[in-house]
Amino acid sequence: MSKDLPVNTLIIGEKAVGKSELAKLISPKAPSYFLGELEEKLIGGELDLDSISEIIILDIHKTNSSKYLIEQFEQKSIKIIATTITINQILEEKFLVKLEIPPLRDRAEDVEFLTNSYINEAKRLFLLDKNFDDIDIDLSNNAISLKKSIFRAVLFDSLSKSDVMHILEDFLLKEFEHETSYKNLLPIFEIPLLKAGEKAFKSQLQMAKKFDINRNTLRKKLQENGL
Repeated sequence: MSKDLPVNTLIIGEKAVGKSELAKLISPKAPSYFLGELEEKLIGGELDLDSISEIIILDIHKTNSSKYLIEQFEQKSIKIIATTITINQILEEKFLVKLEIPPLRDRAEDVEFLTNSYINEAKRLFLLDKNFDDIDIDLSNNAISLKKSIFRAVLFDSLSKSDVMHILEDFLLKEFEHETSYKNLLPIFEIPLLKAGEKAFKSQLQMAKKFDINRNTLRKKLQENGL
């Protein structure tokens, strides 16, 4: 409906849920600007308002002068498609059509599609030919965290022991800029080791046997690291 009507459309949703993609579907030919970039172009006179009939404004909630900004386009009869995380009274009044996009955690089919898409993208990037069926995906920040968790899992699967040691060496060099205590740096090694042991061996008894350490020592290490 909003694609055909000359009314302002507000797309509401959390970060990285697909608001800008929906805006482009509504008005594929409209120029698209993040709020800060748009304000700079308007102040600098770089945007010819007489040459456009519609515009996409991303993150319109990030300004305290949204009313003034919107009215500039209204005076030129320019249709606005805007995205926002939050809605206030001005946005409520100025946008007749409001579309709310739910977070990915409430969109199982979209998560499945995006997961497969990101896995295939990562496999092409890292030149891998294998299946990834047990990735622990992260939806805390919607598409951003989902893609990051998938790329991290695929990347880690391609790393050799030498790669991991090199990454750790670079990480520690950065840590040395503000921390050089062996005691404070030790958890960087111990916590991943203990967590992996819990996943692989299930019980503390088995962990102690595999690690060739006393069970009481293991229990103390787990407690010291909050595990």
